[in-house]
Amino acid sequence: MSVHPTARTWALPPARDPLPDPLARVSLRELAAREGRLEHHLTVVARTGVAQLEIVAASEPLFFAHQNISDEYVLPLRTGDAMVDAMPMLTFLSDPRTGEDVARLRHRAHDLILHPYGLSHWPGRLRPPFTPPAFPPGFGRRTGLSLVFCASTPTPPPSDRRVWVTEGREADAKPYVDTPPLLLAELEREPDGVLATVGDVTLSLASGPFAPPNGGWVVVLEGDAPDAFAGDLVRVPPGASFDARPPRALLVTSETAAPEPPPRIWDRVAEVPFEAAEAGALPVSLGALELHARSATEVEARLGGTRAVLPRYWLARMLYRVALHTSVVDGARTTPRPCFGHVETYGGFFYDDREGAFTFGLRGAAEVAVVPAEELLPVLARAYAAVAPAGHTEDLRG
Repeated sequence: MSVHPTARTWALPPARDPLPDPLARVSLRELAAREGRLEHHLTVVARTGVAQLEIVAASEPLFFAHQNISDEYVLPLRTGDAMVDAMPMLTFLSDPRTGEDVARLRHRAHDLILHPYGLSHWPGRLRPPFTPPAFPPGFGRRTGLSLVFCASTPTPPPSDRRVWVTEGREADAKPYVDTPPLLLAELEREPDGVLATVGDVTLSLASGPFAPPNGGWVVVLEGDAPDAFAGDLVRVPPGASFDARPPRALLVTSETAAPEPPPRIWDRVAEVPFEAAEAGALPVSLGALELHARSATEVEARLGGTRAVLPRYWLARMLYRVALHTSVVDGARTTPRPCFGHVETYGGFFYDDREGAFTFGLRGAAEVAVVPAEELLPVLARAYAAVAPAGHTEDLRG
């Protein structure tokens, strides 16, 4: 396997035979370490009923706040690189109406945290002037890896949603207002049992062997045995048993739905939403929203009487991710469809498809710009080419 340079320090599993039928296995580390994979791509690797598991690799802070269509449970996974796995992380939860923070979470690898439905989450937010990170000579980029448990269609949480903070970690989950739903579970100190629920699908800490009546997915958190290596994802169909006993594992299962077949992304890297183009000229428009030149590092957005200054680098990153998440399904390009929720980058520029339309706007503006589905990718491609700084690339390596 050809490994992406930013994952060169990860511990990948040894060569091994496939699991016996009807089990199926893939290494999440290997999926995220492949050449050609893109950063900050919420890649769906497993589905059961309304719920799905996603992985995302990143060597930069997330460049947008995201308001998801369900509760979103996030677990930074270990990669086998001691430096990456020891990295402290910081996530802010915000009121999407005002942009004001309501809480912050300090967390690390194998801490499960909740991005609550109805709030925006912003991991690793930067301060002005939003300068991209610099890496010391000879060090290079190193990528972290996270697992996400969420819904594939709009799914509000149950009224009795359980939230808690592992004893001794209270200072790491700090509310700024009364009673935001905060979950920070240090998995190495939590007992086996249900951790989270999306629809009727549960995410649990569990010990092998694994033989859920309706089948399920097993995520190996710890272990270096060939049959259960850290980062393995195993599909266990109804009536089958996965007999491994890793030190720590997650089980995703439902009483009403069996696990779907493995997606094609297991065997292929996702296609790009559009090919790189020559640098374009400003101004460009996203419907009624206009982007005008301001400097080599900034553009000015205009919508009605509202103006906002946006950093080119992070705006370009976000435009590309909107195209990637709305037009690439299971690794292949397809007709754009609403599925991303609400995302907002520095300066208050946002994209929203929760009502079924592709809309762009500015925080505080009285109107939004709507782009028809057939125009979305061409519009995004033109805007991306025009706002991206000189030498910009999505293939982060150095």
